[in-house]
Amino acid sequence: MRIGSKFLTREIKSFGSKLGLAQVGVAPPDLSLWGERFRHWLDQGFEGEMRYMARDASRRTDPRAVFPEVRSVVVVSMNYYPGDRYRGCLQDPAAGYVANYALHEDYHPLIESKLTQLLQHIRSLTDDKVQGKIYVDTGPVLEKAFAVMAGMGWMGRHSLLISQDAGSWLLLGVLLLDVELDFDEPVRDQCGDCTRCIESCPTQAILSPYVVDARRCISYLLGELKGAIPVEMRPRIGNRVFGCDDCQWACPYNKGAVVSTEASFSPKKELTFPSLIVLMGMREEDFKGLFYNNPVMRVKRNRFLRNVAVALGNSGDQRAVPALEKRLSDPDPMVREHVEWAINRLAESPPLEKGEGGI
Repeated sequence: MRIGSKFLTREIKSFGSKLGLAQVGVAPPDLSLWGERFRHWLDQGFEGEMRYMARDASRRTDPRAVFPEVRSVVVVSMNYYPGDRYRGCLQDPAAGYVANYALHEDYHPLIESKLTQLLQHIRSLTDDKVQGKIYVDTGPVLEKAFAVMAGMGWMGRHSLLISQDAGSWLLLGVLLLDVELDFDEPVRDQCGDCTRCIESCPTQAILSPYVVDARRCISYLLGELKGAIPVEMRPRIGNRVFGCDDCQWACPYNKGAVVSTEASFSPKKELTFPSLIVLMGMREEDFKGLFYNNPVMRVKRNRFLRNVAVALGNSGDQRAVPALEKRLSDPDPMVREHVEWAINRLAESPPLEKGEGGI
């Protein structure tokens, strides 16, 4: 059965909406402009330890390298915004801040499953003629660039996709197809003169509009960096233990963000305002139980305790010292080094006033 590109494109978007996807856009498989920007970013060494990006650079800048038959790129998004109340954790020095995208179960399998259903639906309309490849933030694909080309928003100065209607609390997935669809038109950049995301970054990782030095980004330091966190960066991390949303909290387009209705994105109670002292005392089985099917699992217990130690060192809470001292005998030397730093920092910090940083 042969069906027109307009009909198939409409069907894809309609079915995507039924699957609970926030947006569905279609882009051509051409990354000429964005590929050049990406290569320049790599040339500056801004990827840090994420060397897989440079290793797969040619594949990331040309989808034909991973799927030679590609003729269209379907991009989908899901809203994961949990609500404004979780921002309050940043004001509680005794609690550990977990980035909004990690407050719930891992999003990768969920979006992948929806894209699988979408591909199956497309095949049902085309007598199984259409072939496709699915990627959700784990393959050599520049999802944000394709989302911009698919008219789903524009690249914000923090290098995240911004939708005028949905803001930037969006998770992306792509489906490469070997059939040509009707491409969407990109929308214009609407950041104007706003620089709030740049000004809000605790580590000044946004060097200039659209250019982020990952080596300074807190999300990178807490989630990608495998070794010790640079000493000069530790005080700027505050009470964050995984990820950082400051540039998104500052964005005016997120002021009217709608809370996600996706059940899988409902925040896990134990991850909202978690006690840093309790987190410091976690055993291996505690860590695996708390972060089962959660993005934090990939940093493993030793790197997570490294992060928690830094947050406790920044807390000013002398009650954290006994919990830290118990970790001075941790088998991991990286954990011990960050614990020692935290104890020394607390020794130099004034004690919290009564009522501050309650646990």
